[in-house]
Amino acid sequence: MKIDPEEFRKGLRAFTTGVTVVSMPDGKGGMHGMTASSFAAVSVSPQLVAVSIAKTAKSHALLSGDNCYAINILGEHQGFHGHYFANRMEERWDPPHEWIDGTPILTGTMGWFLCRRWAAYEGGDHTILVGEALKIHRTDDRPLVCNRGVFYSLGEPVEPGKPEPQSARSSRHLHTENATSSD
Repeated sequence: MKIDPEEFRKGLRAFTTGVTVVSMPDGKGGMHGMTASSFAAVSVSPQLVAVSIAKTAKSHALLSGDNCYAINILGEHQGFHGHYFANRMEERWDPPHEWIDGTPILTGTMGWFLCRRWAAYEGGDHTILVGEALKIHRTDDRPLVCNRGVFYSLGEPVEPGKPEPQSARSSRHLHTENATSSD
């Protein structure tokens, strides 16, 4: 049974996430980074976080060793960073960053986790990289968020309220994809 891959991607992209940039030494004295929306908390004890890295990404090879790396949480004013590290920009740019314990960390973010590889798991065409947080920095700034490949700022907080009945909601964008047998 298989879901159409493009429809599956669209379903995943419908989930709104924060935007992170995973930064690491490039092995030549500089910084390399990649945009990742697949950041997740794993554990408080030990203090673990995870990102998924495509096996075809340059970052995958750079993260295969025991080097430390940083997960930078982008603020609402850092859409350019998100696009740049997702390779959506043709121009080359040296983003403002500092080195902490041999790891490049973007400046001006709303926070970051300095991590050491704790474990790596096969995840199909990705590797799920679990890192132990060695240092953390955070602010109360507003995050950059991503929905369907577009970056946004968060709006105002939503007050809890009773949901409308199902029939009152618009279903004009309803998409259902059933897994089909390959028999």
